[in-house]
Amino acid sequence: RRGSGLAGPSIAGADVTAVSKVEDALRSLQNGPPRVVVSDLMIPGHDGFTLIRRIRRMAENDGGGHLPALAISGYDNADQRRYALEEGFDEYLPKPVHERIVATVARMVSPSR
Repeated sequence: RRGSGLAGPSIAGADVTAVSKVEDALRSLQNGPPRVVVSDLMIPGHDGFTLIRRIRRMAENDGGGHLPALAISGYDNADQRRYALEEGFDEYLPKPVHERIVATVARMVSPSR
């Protein structure tokens, strides 16, 4: 579901807030951090790299902890993956992600991580 910070239904045991713009995502974070951020690298008006840089800068300025972040991309190449991880994402999945996204997010938020 896409929207402007609208809470979505519980999907596979997760409460999902979907946004379509970097500004909406940052505004949503002010309500409290989620357990994980999942971002496509292609976002209208900006990109996922802009989003993760701003999230990491917010955490540094607020003295906050590390927020796990997953990048999703239409490109499946090593250079794109490496760049996403260097910019601040913790995980990278090339599309299609349908079969892998739930397991990846669950692993990212598990207490043993």
